[in-house]
Amino acid sequence: MITQIKNLRLHRLSGTIVIALLIAAVSIKGQSFFSMRGFGEQLLYTDAYSNSLGGLVSLGRENPAFPIALEKTSFYASVTPDFVIGQEARANRVIYDIRPVSVDGKIPLPYGFRAGLKLSEQFNQNFNVYSDSTQFSNYWIRRHIIGHGGIYRLAGGIGKSFFNRKLTLGFEYSKLLGQSMERWYFEVMNGNYITLDTINTNYSGNSVRFGAMANISFVTIGLSAENILPGRINSNIISHGTIVDSVRGLKYTAPYNIGLGIVIDKLSQTKLFLDLYYENWSSIKFADTLVSGFKNSMKYSIAAEHWLNDNYPLRIGLRYYKTYLEDHYGKQIYEYALTGGSSVKIPKFGFFDYSLEIIRRQGRGLKETIGRINFSISYDEAWKKRTRRWGNY
Repeated sequence: MITQIKNLRLHRLSGTIVIALLIAAVSIKGQSFFSMRGFGEQLLYTDAYSNSLGGLVSLGRENPAFPIALEKTSFYASVTPDFVIGQEARANRVIYDIRPVSVDGKIPLPYGFRAGLKLSEQFNQNFNVYSDSTQFSNYWIRRHIIGHGGIYRLAGGIGKSFFNRKLTLGFEYSKLLGQSMERWYFEVMNGNYITLDTINTNYSGNSVRFGAMANISFVTIGLSAENILPGRINSNIISHGTIVDSVRGLKYTAPYNIGLGIVIDKLSQTKLFLDLYYENWSSIKFADTLVSGFKNSMKYSIAAEHWLNDNYPLRIGLRYYKTYLEDHYGKQIYEYALTGGSSVKIPKFGFFDYSLEIIRRQGRGLKETIGRINFSISYDEAWKKRTRRWGNY
């Protein structure tokens, strides 16, 4: 009877997962009150495991060497709903967003090699802001600016394990593609719109990423480094149905990033995590000209994972993140976050991971509180290839 109840619960859970994935097929409304100029809000981590541990980069699936040992084919898919409460011009608003953020698969190959393929959101350009928080406000008219779109990464990678899976090296090549649409509504104070301007932008580029993970006694170290190669931007501005300005083939040079993570597995059933990440955004160029308004970004994460039993972990983390963007006052936008989550084992399938982030993001004149949930479902094949040796059957 107990087994039947457990199976019924798992069937219900599987149905819930399918419904969540179907709902997430369409992005609904803007995600942030900040006007994400530049490339948008950067997604450094895109799965529930990393999110629940403060936002791991070098110790998570963003590192092409993760995991340090891969015995079975694995598949991972993630969905993120956002619920945002923002304080803008001494008034509060609520906006929300539901969208898929990553699909990731890896397979083991002979001689310690592995291959992987991933599609993930790299920059999110959904935002919803009024000119009360920009320098363009006046008494009679304000602008309501809504952005949609993003930049996505299609990545293929390969890795190799050494020294009986104590060291894994990985390499990943990515194609970056994206499109955004920014609408400027000129709004009379009674709520009516008198005109509409639209900015359409297309992005393309490439990147290479290197990763390494090493296990020494009870310490695991993760390293990652990425160089985003020069890319191109096409953009046009439409006013009253007519293209009034456009740019084609604008070359941009994006920053490099490096990350370092450490896991300490000394305590019984408990792991401690420290993850650092740095990006050199002050070096970005458009048409070979340095661009002001971007800041070097830095992320610090500290977290812990405790396994109550073999199938049920508890995770908690803290994060401080200085983004690469600044507000119109010239103040760098930063955020604090408290994170947590867990996993539910799905027999003969894999795991259902979930995480919750409570984020406080602010500049100088604008603040927002974000409740972000991430659902990830992972599949691990139920068998692994058996290596036959002489004398064994």
